[in-house]
Amino acid sequence: MDSIRIDAELAEPGALRPLRDLLLLMPHLRCGLEFNIDYESADPALLHQIATNADITMRTINRGSAAIGRLLALVSPEIGSGEFSADSMASIGWLLAELGDLAGTTHCLAAACQRYTADYAPIAPKHVPNARP
Repeated sequence: MDSIRIDAELAEPGALRPLRDLLLLMPHLRCGLEFNIDYESADPALLHQIATNADITMRTINRGSAAIGRLLALVSPEIGSGEFSADSMASIGWLLAELGDLAGTTHCLAAACQRYTADYAPIAPKHVPNARP
């Protein structure tokens, strides 16, 4: 329960879905000629929100993946007996692989945003609205 409280403290007011918010904030960023994100021209408030959501998403994925690993370790006798299908185990493996890639990408995104907002301290917080899907 403590980990949930920590994430709630870091979240922006009203931010209950950090991955969804992260995805809906990404369209606000511009890309350069080589498809690199142009952090320098981005609104610092936007970068701060993206960094916060990316960080919370990364930690949520890491904790969830660890929990799935613990569950799999506990049910290993059932897996060995054939009670769970190989397709199910392969699907869990692919899910964990995708979640690991997502966690790594969100870490890089959070670090890049934080690099450009290290001295960001607005007098009045600004909120950038999500793009509409």
